[in-house]
Amino acid sequence: MQAPTHLATGILIQKGLSKARPPSLRYLLIVILALLSHGILDRLARFTYHPPTPLIYDWFWVSYHSIVALLTIYIFLRFWRGYKLGLIFSVLPDLDWIVLHSSDLVSVQVPFWREPILHKFLFGFLDLVCPFTFLDTLPNWNLKREGIILELVLLAVLVTSIYATERGRKLALGRAKGETDEI
Repeated sequence: MQAPTHLATGILIQKGLSKARPPSLRYLLIVILALLSHGILDRLARFTYHPPTPLIYDWFWVSYHSIVALLTIYIFLRFWRGYKLGLIFSVLPDLDWIVLHSSDLVSVQVPFWREPILHKFLFGFLDLVCPFTFLDTLPNWNLKREGIILELVLLAVLVTSIYATERGRKLALGRAKGETDEI
């Protein structure tokens, strides 16, 4: 999945755990669930448009990834203040790609980081807990442009949930203060 989907999931995880006590338990749960969500979403990425290598000469790939980059920046800027932990740990495994791709660009290899080690560890753990091997028998849409539809629908549901919970929280705070429902 693309970064905005991971980020929106991390925000919802942090929102969902906002009342967990003590705070140290809340932080630990956010970290663990955000990391696990990354692995689960990446396992489902086979059903989305996700070519294994950049297609920098394809107008569709460039356009789609430009929009993804802008959405990623927007989500970080908009939600950073309240959801740092969920944001960081929901995309942390993608540090693999930053290290590996930048190593290729500058021709300097990190000795112990020649493969996506964070993803391999995460997938290994997930496969022990809940095997996703059945996904390998299902169609792979990574090279089909129509694959963006599934990710866009999922992202729309996640973003709608984020804003709906914010609106609900604001209404509840207003009622607690004795304000009316007029908005």
